[in-house]
Amino acid sequence: MTEKEKMLAGMLYRVEEGGELVDEQVRAKELCRRYNQLSFADGEERDRVLRELLGSAGKNLCIQPMFWCDYGYNISVGDNFYVNHNCVMLDVAPITFGNNVFIAPNCGFYTAGHPVNRDLRNDSLEFGHPITVGSDVWIGGNVTVLPGVTIGDNVVIGAGSVVVKDIPSGTVAVGNPCRPIKTMEEACEKERYLEIRPTEPEDLETVLAIYGEARQFMAETGNRSQWQGAYPGEADVRRDMEKGGSYVCLENGEIAATFYFRIEEEPTYKVITGGNWLNDRPYGVVHRVASRGRGRGVASYCLNWCFEQCGNVRIDTHADNKPMQNMLKKNGFTPCGIVYMEDGSERIAFQKCGAK
Repeated sequence: MTEKEKMLAGMLYRVEEGGELVDEQVRAKELCRRYNQLSFADGEERDRVLRELLGSAGKNLCIQPMFWCDYGYNISVGDNFYVNHNCVMLDVAPITFGNNVFIAPNCGFYTAGHPVNRDLRNDSLEFGHPITVGSDVWIGGNVTVLPGVTIGDNVVIGAGSVVVKDIPSGTVAVGNPCRPIKTMEEACEKERYLEIRPTEPEDLETVLAIYGEARQFMAETGNRSQWQGAYPGEADVRRDMEKGGSYVCLENGEIAATFYFRIEEEPTYKVITGGNWLNDRPYGVVHRVASRGRGRGVASYCLNWCFEQCGNVRIDTHADNKPMQNMLKKNGFTPCGIVYMEDGSERIAFQKCGAK
């Protein structure tokens, strides 16, 4: 067997002076040098040099300089591969990455190793064992991955870790030696991205389901007179949409809450008893706030978003709706008095205002 064949087979081998492996290392080092000196603005040439260097690469390839490797042809990467600065890949054996892999600065992937036996080591013998990294993986800064390791799909490796053993899919792992500390499901429980947009026709079914859940919650918490029957119903939501006042709040892309908001005068707010509004300035009106699930802060996010739009917001709620009253007070709303709905029923009026 040639020394290259031994290397690729995971056997002990020697890089012989003047041999094939030396020539291939020189080629790789020269391509790395050229790549590291390219202008960041020269995207096409950066991409061309990388693809000449690597064994294979998918779409959306980005490796920030400085980057160094032994051979290059033993490195295979999938789509959407991003590596931050100062990465070293000792690819005497294959290093394989899946799709959607993100690697932070100062990371090393070392397939290369040397014998523990000093005589063999001093005789310039070495070996290599492959490294495999799955898809949807984020590797933190200053991580070292050692020979023979497989990292599964949907994994996060914490910064500073030394990965010496396989890491199973769907986990967050950290430490030296690196070990799983939680499942990805556990890690994602508190990780949320919230955004608000106008309600669209295809949202209607979900919005009505959220209102249904809210009616049930009200009944279970002692508020049996508000939102009973089919209110708010499809006609109410469509009317809100026509007025441009119906909104949904998305949590990680899924509808988690809905509400009505417009900067307008509310006819039922013209008369208030037992107190006064905080000011007579133009205000935004919030109605029909409902969220899916409780205690996650989504409804509070919606109220704060409304306040950010105009800095002066009014809202009302039923005397039996204690959870809503508590949430309003927690978010800085002040009880102002009593207002009366069109059917004569009473509501507690709240207002929140900023500096004029």
